[in-house]
This record gives sequence, C-alpha cells and structure tokens, in this order.
Amino acid sequence: MKSTVLFCVSLTIVMALVQADPDFHQLMQQCMQETQVTEADLKEFMAAGMQSNAKENLKCYAKCLMEKQGHMANGQFDAQALLNTLKNVPQMKDNMDEITSGVNACKDIKGSNDCDTAFKITMCLKEHKAVPGHHKA
Repeated sequence: MKSTVLFCVSLTIVMALVQADPDFHQLMQQCMQETQVTEADLKEFMAAGMQSNAKENLKCYAKCLMEKQGHMANGQFDAQALLNTLKNVPQMKDNMDEITSGVNACKDIKGSNDCDTAFKITMCLKEHKAVPGHHKA
C-alpha cells in the first residue's frame, strides 16, 4: 500500500485530491481491483521514472481515479470539475492562476482511447506542475 500512496504522491494532481477527499484511499483500492493494477505495477512504473510508456491497465487506473473523482466522464476530461476540487484544498488556493494555466494547457489532450486520454492528461498535469508543491498523502 505504501507504494500505491507513493505513486499517487508522485502524481502531483492526485496529491491534492487525496487531501480534498478523505475517501480517496478507498477509491484507489477500488480502481486497483477494477483495473487489476498491483503494487508491483506501480513500483515498476515509479522505478522507470514514470515514463509515458505505461501498461494499459495502469492507464485505465488513471481513468478510473479521474472518473470516480468526477473529473472525467465518457472519455471527456472535465477541467472545471478538477479546478473546483483543487480550489477547496487550502494549500492550492494561493496558486490557482498557475494551476488553472496548467489545467488549461492539458485539457484538450486526446489519447488513442479513454484510458490513454486519462493517462496523457495526468502526465501533462504533472509536467505542467498544475498542482505546485509536494504534499504528503
């Protein structure tokens, strides 16, 4: 479980979601089961430097998390829903201009399928530091 949290901590967008939703840990577990992602998968992905060549089930894990948080539906990223979540996180309030810029830079990305889209958006948000700072999950 520690590596799962580490994975989420490393994906900066997820860090804020953990803080915004105390039930996020349970959502992570549900998505791991639904997509058959294991802690070993997460460790391997982290050890490889979180490269964009992730396995399909890991991409679907990102999609699952986004859907369960209400940030994606029917393959469409809901940038405003994500921004609404993040503005309620105390550590994010002072950085909303930077966060909004990062989210807007990533919001129209499309992948080869819904899982790929979710993963590419997540990686884009990480690259654009749409959620600044490092917070513990």
